[in-house]
Amino acid sequence: MSENFTAVKGGLLWDGTGADSIKDGVVLVEGSKIVGVGSSRDVEIPEGANVIDASGKTVMPGLMDLHVHIFQMIGPLNYLERFMIPNSLSLLYAVKHARQLLEAGFTTCRDLVYPFPEYTGRDAVALRTALEQGLVSGCRLSVAGVVTSTASHLDVIRPMPLRGTHITADGVDEVRKMTRLCVAEQVDWIKTTTTGGMAGGFTNDPNFRNYSLEELKVIVEEAHGFGLRVASHSEGKIGCANAAGAGIDTIEHASELDDDTIDVILKKGLYTIPTLAPSYYRTEYLGLPSQYLPKKLGGKPFDVRHLESQKAALKAGVKMAMGTDCGHVFPPGRNAWELQLYVEKLGMSPGEALLLATRNAADALGRLSELGTLEAGKTADLIVVDGNPLENIGVLQEVDRVKVVMKDGVVEVDRR
Repeated sequence: MSENFTAVKGGLLWDGTGADSIKDGVVLVEGSKIVGVGSSRDVEIPEGANVIDASGKTVMPGLMDLHVHIFQMIGPLNYLERFMIPNSLSLLYAVKHARQLLEAGFTTCRDLVYPFPEYTGRDAVALRTALEQGLVSGCRLSVAGVVTSTASHLDVIRPMPLRGTHITADGVDEVRKMTRLCVAEQVDWIKTTTTGGMAGGFTNDPNFRNYSLEELKVIVEEAHGFGLRVASHSEGKIGCANAAGAGIDTIEHASELDDDTIDVILKKGLYTIPTLAPSYYRTEYLGLPSQYLPKKLGGKPFDVRHLESQKAALKAGVKMAMGTDCGHVFPPGRNAWELQLYVEKLGMSPGEALLLATRNAADALGRLSELGTLEAGKTADLIVVDGNPLENIGVLQEVDRVKVVMKDGVVEVDRR
Protein backbone atom coordinates (compact mmCIF):
# COMPACT_ATOMS: atom_id res chain seq x y z
CA MET A 1 0.00 0.00 0.00
CA SER A 2 1.34 3.42 -0.93
CA GLU A 3 0.73 4.84 2.56
CA ASN A 4 3.51 2.53 3.79
CA PHE A 5 5.98 4.51 1.68
CA THR A 6 7.87 7.63 2.71
CA ALA A 7 9.94 9.60 0.21
CA VAL A 8 12.60 12.08 1.31
CA LYS A 9 13.13 14.16 -1.81
CA GLY A 10 14.61 17.30 -3.23
CA GLY A 11 17.77 17.65 -1.15
CA LEU A 12 21.46 17.09 -1.71
CA LEU A 13 21.81 13.34 -1.17
CA TRP A 14 25.02 12.02 0.42
CA ASP A 15 24.64 8.26 0.80
CA GLY A 16 27.73 7.52 2.93
CA THR A 17 29.21 4.99 0.50
CA GLY A 18 31.97 7.32 -0.61
CA ALA A 19 30.20 8.13 -3.87
CA ASP A 20 29.61 11.70 -5.03
CA SER A 21 26.55 13.51 -3.74
CA ILE A 22 23.40 13.61 -5.83
CA LYS A 23 21.49 16.84 -6.37
CA ASP A 24 17.70 16.63 -6.13
CA GLY A 25 17.95 13.18 -4.60
CA VAL A 26 15.31 10.77 -3.34
CA VAL A 27 15.39 8.18 -0.59
CA LEU A 28 12.32 5.95 -0.79
CA VAL A 29 11.39 4.05 2.37
CA GLU A 30 8.89 1.24 2.78
CA GLY A 31 8.23 0.32 6.38
CA SER A 32 11.62 0.19 8.10
CA LYS A 33 13.68 -0.40 4.96
CA ILE A 34 15.12 1.69 2.16
CA VAL A 35 13.79 0.50 -1.19
CA GLY A 36 15.15 3.17 -3.52
CA VAL A 37 17.97 5.71 -3.61
CA GLY A 38 18.97 8.05 -6.41
CA SER A 39 18.06 11.18 -8.30
CA SER A 40 14.44 12.25 -8.66
CA ARG A 41 14.66 11.23 -12.33
CA ASP A 42 15.47 7.64 -11.43
CA VAL A 43 13.40 6.86 -8.32
CA GLU A 44 9.65 6.61 -8.82
CA ILE A 45 7.61 7.75 -5.83
CA PRO A 46 4.35 5.79 -5.45
CA GLU A 47 1.18 7.82 -5.54
CA GLY A 48 -0.07 8.55 -2.04
CA ALA A 49 3.33 8.15 -0.41
CA ASN A 50 4.23 10.44 2.46
CA VAL A 51 6.69 13.00 1.10
CA ILE A 52 9.28 14.86 3.16
CA ASP A 53 10.50 17.89 1.23
CA ALA A 54 14.26 18.23 1.75
CA SER A 55 14.77 21.00 -0.80
CA GLY A 56 17.76 23.16 0.07
CA LYS A 57 18.93 20.69 2.68
CA THR A 58 21.28 17.70 2.91
CA VAL A 59 20.03 14.12 3.30
CA MET A 60 22.52 11.67 4.77
CA PRO A 61 22.73 8.51 6.88
CA GLY A 62 22.05 8.72 10.59
CA LEU A 63 25.24 9.39 12.52
CA MET A 64 26.92 6.83 14.77
CA ASP A 65 29.13 7.20 17.85
CA LEU A 66 30.97 4.04 18.93
CA HIS A 67 32.27 5.23 22.30
CA VAL A 68 29.65 6.67 24.64
CA HIS A 69 29.04 6.43 28.39
CA ILE A 70 25.44 7.46 28.61
CA PHE A 71 24.87 6.13 32.13
CA GLN A 72 27.15 8.75 33.62
CA MET A 73 25.83 11.61 35.71
CA ILE A 74 26.35 14.87 33.82
CA GLY A 75 26.76 18.12 35.68
CA PRO A 76 28.90 18.23 38.82
CA LEU A 77 32.58 17.59 38.29
CA ASN A 78 33.01 16.19 41.79
CA TYR A 79 34.88 12.93 41.24
CA LEU A 80 33.33 11.01 44.14
CA GLU A 81 29.77 12.16 43.51
CA ARG A 82 29.69 10.52 40.09
CA PHE A 83 30.29 7.12 41.65
CA MET A 84 27.92 7.51 44.57
CA ILE A 85 24.59 7.84 42.78
CA PRO A 86 22.40 4.70 42.74
CA ASN A 87 22.14 2.56 39.62
CA SER A 88 18.49 3.53 39.26
CA LEU A 89 19.44 7.21 38.86
CA SER A 90 22.19 6.29 36.40
CA LEU A 91 19.58 4.47 34.34
CA LEU A 92 17.38 7.58 34.26
CA TYR A 93 20.33 9.64 33.07
CA ALA A 94 20.92 7.05 30.36
CA VAL A 95 17.32 7.29 29.14
CA LYS A 96 17.68 11.06 28.90
CA HIS A 97 21.01 10.85 27.10
CA ALA A 98 19.79 8.26 24.59
CA ARG A 99 17.09 10.73 23.57
CA GLN A 100 19.55 13.63 23.42
CA LEU A 101 21.78 11.62 21.11
CA LEU A 102 18.87 10.87 18.81
CA GLU A 103 17.82 14.52 18.81
CA ALA A 104 21.35 15.41 17.67
CA GLY A 105 21.13 13.03 14.69
CA PHE A 106 22.87 9.99 16.19
CA THR A 107 20.68 7.02 15.38
CA THR A 108 23.11 4.32 16.61
CA CYS A 109 25.60 4.40 19.48
CA ARG A 110 27.75 1.87 21.30
CA ASP A 111 27.82 2.20 25.08
CA LEU A 112 31.11 1.06 26.60
CA VAL A 113 29.99 0.78 30.21
CA TYR A 114 29.91 2.96 33.28
CA PRO A 115 31.62 1.72 36.48
CA PHE A 116 28.63 0.03 38.07
CA PRO A 117 29.13 -2.24 41.05
CA GLU A 118 28.87 -5.09 38.59
CA TYR A 119 30.32 -4.83 35.12
CA THR A 120 28.41 -7.47 33.19
CA GLY A 121 26.38 -4.93 31.19
CA ARG A 122 23.04 -5.99 32.69
CA ASP A 123 21.56 -2.49 33.03
CA ALA A 124 22.76 -1.50 29.56
CA VAL A 125 21.08 -4.59 28.10
CA ALA A 126 17.87 -3.57 29.88
CA LEU A 127 18.00 -0.10 28.31
CA ARG A 128 18.84 -1.53 24.88
CA THR A 129 15.80 -3.80 25.16
CA ALA A 130 13.54 -0.94 26.30
CA LEU A 131 14.64 1.10 23.28
CA GLU A 132 14.03 -1.83 20.93
CA GLN A 133 10.56 -2.38 22.38
CA GLY A 134 9.63 1.31 22.21
CA LEU A 135 9.23 1.71 25.97
CA VAL A 136 11.51 4.75 25.74
CA SER A 137 12.70 6.79 22.77
CA GLY A 138 16.34 7.24 21.86
CA CYS A 139 19.20 6.09 19.70
CA ARG A 140 19.71 2.44 18.88
CA LEU A 141 22.19 0.98 21.37
CA SER A 142 24.90 -1.62 21.07
CA VAL A 143 26.10 -2.44 24.58
CA ALA A 144 29.12 -4.02 26.26
CA GLY A 145 30.03 -6.02 29.32
CA VAL A 146 33.45 -5.59 30.92
CA VAL A 147 36.27 -8.01 31.62
CA THR A 148 38.93 -6.19 33.64
CA SER A 149 41.79 -7.11 35.95
CA THR A 150 42.67 -6.26 39.50
CA ALA A 151 44.57 -2.92 39.59
CA SER A 152 43.36 -2.17 36.04
CA HIS A 153 42.08 1.15 34.74
CA LEU A 154 38.47 0.19 35.48
CA ASP A 155 39.40 -1.09 38.92
CA VAL A 156 41.47 1.73 40.39
CA ILE A 157 39.54 4.52 38.64
CA ARG A 158 37.10 4.05 41.50
CA PRO A 159 37.51 6.09 44.69
CA MET A 160 39.15 4.04 47.42
CA PRO A 161 35.94 3.49 49.48
CA LEU A 162 34.31 1.84 46.44
CA ARG A 163 37.14 -0.56 45.55
CA GLY A 164 36.17 -4.19 45.78
CA THR A 165 32.49 -3.56 45.01
CA HIS A 166 32.78 -5.11 41.55
CA ILE A 167 34.18 -8.23 39.93
CA THR A 168 37.67 -8.42 38.46
CA ALA A 169 39.19 -11.37 36.63
CA ASP A 170 42.86 -12.40 36.66
CA GLY A 171 44.55 -15.20 34.74
CA VAL A 172 43.29 -17.06 31.69
CA ASP A 173 40.71 -19.16 33.55
CA GLU A 174 39.11 -16.17 35.26
CA VAL A 175 38.97 -14.03 32.14
CA ARG A 176 37.40 -16.91 30.23
CA LYS A 177 34.75 -17.23 32.93
CA MET A 178 34.10 -13.48 33.13
CA THR A 179 33.77 -13.19 29.37
CA ARG A 180 31.18 -15.96 29.42
CA LEU A 181 29.30 -14.25 32.27
CA CYS A 182 29.01 -11.12 30.15
CA VAL A 183 27.88 -13.17 27.15
CA ALA A 184 25.19 -14.73 29.33
CA GLU A 185 23.79 -11.26 29.99
CA GLN A 186 23.20 -10.90 26.22
CA VAL A 187 25.62 -8.04 25.61
CA ASP A 188 26.71 -7.14 22.08
CA TRP A 189 30.38 -6.45 22.88
CA ILE A 190 33.06 -7.25 25.40
CA LYS A 191 35.14 -4.34 26.68
CA THR A 192 38.50 -4.77 28.35
CA THR A 193 41.49 -2.64 29.31
CA THR A 194 45.06 -3.07 28.12
CA THR A 195 46.52 -0.06 29.96
CA GLY A 196 45.81 2.24 32.83
CA GLY A 197 44.32 5.64 32.04
CA MET A 198 44.73 9.37 32.30
CA ALA A 199 41.83 9.51 34.75
CA GLY A 200 42.02 8.15 38.28
CA GLY A 201 44.89 7.99 40.79
CA PHE A 202 48.57 7.63 40.06
CA THR A 203 48.56 3.84 40.11
CA ASN A 204 46.14 4.11 37.16
CA ASP A 205 48.79 5.13 34.64
CA PRO A 206 48.48 4.90 30.84
CA ASN A 207 52.07 3.65 30.61
CA PHE A 208 51.28 0.59 32.78
CA ARG A 209 49.90 -2.45 31.04
CA ASN A 210 46.82 -4.18 32.43
CA TYR A 211 46.17 -7.63 30.97
CA SER A 212 48.96 -9.71 29.52
CA LEU A 213 48.87 -10.66 25.85
CA GLU A 214 47.97 -14.23 26.84
CA GLU A 215 44.95 -13.09 28.85
CA LEU A 216 43.79 -10.76 26.08
CA LYS A 217 43.94 -13.53 23.49
CA VAL A 218 41.61 -15.64 25.66
CA ILE A 219 39.11 -12.79 25.94
CA VAL A 220 39.13 -12.37 22.16
CA GLU A 221 38.88 -16.12 21.59
CA GLU A 222 35.87 -16.45 23.89
CA ALA A 223 34.07 -13.38 22.59
CA HIS A 224 34.59 -14.34 18.95
CA GLY A 225 33.44 -17.85 19.75
CA PHE A 226 30.06 -16.40 20.68
CA GLY A 227 29.96 -14.05 17.70
CA LEU A 228 30.80 -10.97 19.75
CA ARG A 229 33.51 -8.41 19.15
CA VAL A 230 35.97 -6.86 21.61
CA ALA A 231 36.88 -3.26 22.38
CA SER A 232 39.76 -2.19 24.59
CA HIS A 233 40.71 0.93 26.49
CA SER A 234 44.30 1.33 25.22
CA GLU A 235 46.39 4.43 25.83
CA GLY A 236 50.09 3.69 26.42
CA LYS A 237 52.37 2.03 23.85
CA ILE A 238 52.58 -1.41 25.46
CA GLY A 239 48.81 -1.69 25.80
CA CYS A 240 48.18 -0.58 22.22
CA ALA A 241 50.70 -3.16 21.02
CA ASN A 242 49.06 -5.90 23.10
CA ALA A 243 45.58 -4.94 21.88
CA ALA A 244 46.73 -5.21 18.28
CA GLY A 245 48.61 -8.43 18.93
CA ALA A 246 45.54 -10.04 20.49
CA GLY A 247 43.35 -9.01 17.55
CA ILE A 248 41.03 -6.73 19.52
CA ASP A 249 38.46 -5.46 17.05
CA THR A 250 38.33 -1.79 18.06
CA ILE A 251 41.20 -0.14 19.90
CA GLU A 252 39.72 2.75 21.87
CA HIS A 253 41.79 5.95 22.14
CA ALA A 254 44.89 4.26 20.61
CA SER A 255 46.80 7.11 22.18
CA GLU A 256 50.37 5.92 21.66
CA LEU A 257 50.98 3.99 18.46
CA ASP A 258 54.41 3.14 17.10
CA ASP A 259 55.16 1.92 13.58
CA ASP A 260 55.22 -1.75 14.55
CA THR A 261 51.79 -1.57 16.18
CA ILE A 262 50.35 0.32 13.22
CA ASP A 263 51.67 -2.44 10.94
CA VAL A 264 49.91 -5.12 13.02
CA ILE A 265 46.66 -3.12 13.04
CA LEU A 266 46.83 -2.83 9.26
CA LYS A 267 47.59 -6.51 8.70
CA LYS A 268 44.73 -7.63 10.94
CA GLY A 269 42.25 -5.07 9.61
CA LEU A 270 41.46 -3.69 13.07
CA TYR A 271 39.77 -0.37 13.82
CA THR A 272 40.91 2.48 16.03
CA ILE A 273 38.50 4.90 17.70
CA PRO A 274 40.25 8.28 18.15
CA THR A 275 38.11 9.97 20.89
CA LEU A 276 39.65 13.41 20.53
CA ALA A 277 36.78 15.32 22.11
CA PRO A 278 37.31 15.08 25.90
CA SER A 279 40.73 16.76 26.19
CA TYR A 280 39.89 19.51 23.69
CA TYR A 281 36.53 20.09 25.33
CA ARG A 282 38.32 20.70 28.61
CA THR A 283 40.64 23.28 27.06
CA GLU A 284 38.46 24.97 24.45
CA TYR A 285 35.07 24.97 26.20
CA LEU A 286 35.77 24.70 29.92
CA GLY A 287 39.03 26.63 30.03
CA LEU A 288 40.72 23.83 31.99
CA PRO A 289 43.97 21.93 31.42
CA SER A 290 43.66 19.11 28.88
CA GLN A 291 43.84 16.64 31.76
CA TYR A 292 43.25 17.03 35.45
CA LEU A 293 46.27 15.01 36.62
CA PRO A 294 49.87 15.68 35.54
CA LYS A 295 50.40 12.32 33.89
CA LYS A 296 52.49 11.90 30.75
CA LEU A 297 52.16 9.58 27.80
CA GLY A 298 55.53 8.39 26.59
CA GLY A 299 57.05 11.42 28.30
CA LYS A 300 54.79 13.90 26.47
CA PRO A 301 51.50 15.61 27.36
CA PHE A 302 48.59 13.30 26.57
CA ASP A 303 46.96 15.45 23.90
CA VAL A 304 50.27 15.93 22.06
CA ARG A 305 51.15 12.23 21.94
CA HIS A 306 47.56 11.25 21.19
CA LEU A 307 47.37 13.54 18.19
CA GLU A 308 50.73 12.35 16.87
CA SER A 309 49.47 8.76 17.01
CA GLN A 310 46.21 9.53 15.21
CA LYS A 311 48.03 11.38 12.43
CA ALA A 312 50.48 8.52 11.96
CA ALA A 313 47.67 5.96 11.88
CA LEU A 314 45.67 8.01 9.40
CA LYS A 315 48.66 8.48 7.12
CA ALA A 316 49.33 4.73 7.18
CA GLY A 317 45.73 3.92 6.21
CA VAL A 318 44.48 2.49 9.52
CA LYS A 319 40.70 2.07 9.58
CA MET A 320 39.04 4.53 11.96
CA ALA A 321 35.51 5.00 13.23
CA MET A 322 34.05 7.83 15.24
CA GLY A 323 33.87 7.72 19.02
CA THR A 324 33.71 10.62 21.46
CA ASP A 325 34.01 9.10 24.96
CA CYS A 326 31.04 11.31 25.85
CA GLY A 327 29.92 11.25 29.44
CA HIS A 328 31.96 12.53 32.39
CA VAL A 329 33.29 15.83 30.97
CA PHE A 330 32.09 15.78 27.36
CA PRO A 331 28.26 15.82 27.36
CA PRO A 332 25.99 13.65 25.19
CA GLY A 333 24.37 15.68 22.44
CA ARG A 334 27.54 17.57 21.53
CA ASN A 335 28.99 14.52 19.77
CA ALA A 336 29.27 16.05 16.29
CA TRP A 337 32.10 18.24 17.55
CA GLU A 338 34.34 15.17 17.28
CA LEU A 339 33.88 15.34 13.51
CA GLN A 340 35.03 18.95 13.44
CA LEU A 341 38.15 17.92 15.35
CA TYR A 342 38.92 15.32 12.67
CA VAL A 343 38.85 18.14 10.14
CA GLU A 344 40.75 20.70 12.22
CA LYS A 345 43.28 18.49 14.03
CA LEU A 346 43.76 15.54 11.64
CA GLY A 347 43.33 17.36 8.34
CA MET A 348 40.45 15.26 7.04
CA SER A 349 37.97 16.68 4.57
CA PRO A 350 34.41 16.93 5.91
CA GLY A 351 33.40 14.02 3.68
CA GLU A 352 36.21 11.85 5.03
CA ALA A 353 35.24 12.71 8.60
CA LEU A 354 31.59 11.88 7.95
CA LEU A 355 32.54 8.42 6.70
CA LEU A 356 33.93 7.66 10.17
CA ALA A 357 30.48 8.33 11.65
CA THR A 358 28.52 6.40 9.01
CA ARG A 359 29.99 3.67 6.78
CA ASN A 360 33.11 3.03 8.87
CA ALA A 361 31.21 2.97 12.16
CA ALA A 362 28.73 0.43 10.82
CA ASP A 363 31.59 -1.70 9.50
CA ALA A 364 33.39 -1.59 12.85
CA LEU A 365 30.15 -2.70 14.54
CA GLY A 366 29.86 -5.59 12.11
CA ARG A 367 26.55 -4.18 10.87
CA LEU A 368 27.44 -2.64 7.53
CA SER A 369 24.98 -4.96 5.78
CA GLU A 370 22.12 -3.13 7.50
CA LEU A 371 23.36 0.26 8.72
CA GLY A 372 25.73 3.11 7.87
CA THR A 373 24.79 3.98 4.28
CA LEU A 374 21.69 4.89 2.31
CA GLU A 375 21.26 1.90 0.01
CA ALA A 376 18.31 -0.23 -1.01
CA GLY A 377 17.70 -3.06 1.44
CA LYS A 378 19.22 -1.30 4.43
CA THR A 379 17.52 -0.02 7.55
CA ALA A 380 16.03 3.44 7.03
CA ASP A 381 18.17 5.55 9.36
CA LEU A 382 18.70 9.05 7.98
CA ILE A 383 18.85 12.71 8.86
CA VAL A 384 17.89 15.88 7.00
CA VAL A 385 20.23 18.79 7.76
CA ASP A 386 19.65 22.48 7.11
CA GLY A 387 22.99 23.26 5.47
CA ASN A 388 25.75 21.26 3.86
CA PRO A 389 28.05 19.36 6.26
CA LEU A 390 30.28 18.49 3.29
CA GLU A 391 31.19 22.16 3.09
CA ASN A 392 30.86 23.10 6.76
CA ILE A 393 31.07 20.18 9.16
CA GLY A 394 30.13 22.52 12.01
CA VAL A 395 26.45 22.69 11.02
CA LEU A 396 25.91 19.28 12.60
CA GLN A 397 26.67 20.77 16.01
CA GLU A 398 23.66 23.07 15.74
CA VAL A 399 20.99 20.61 16.81
CA ASP A 400 18.15 22.82 15.55
CA ARG A 401 19.56 22.43 12.04
CA VAL A 402 19.04 18.68 12.20
CA LYS A 403 15.50 19.03 10.91
CA VAL A 404 14.48 15.39 10.57
CA VAL A 405 15.79 12.24 12.23
CA MET A 406 14.44 8.94 10.93
CA LYS A 407 15.25 5.66 12.69
CA ASP A 408 13.93 2.33 11.47
CA GLY A 409 11.77 4.18 8.98
CA VAL A 410 10.01 6.22 11.67
CA VAL A 411 10.40 9.99 11.93
CA GLU A 412 11.57 10.31 15.53
CA VAL A 413 12.52 14.00 15.39
CA ASP A 414 10.73 16.58 13.22
CA ARG A 415 11.83 20.23 13.39
CA ARG A 416 10.38 21.32 10.04
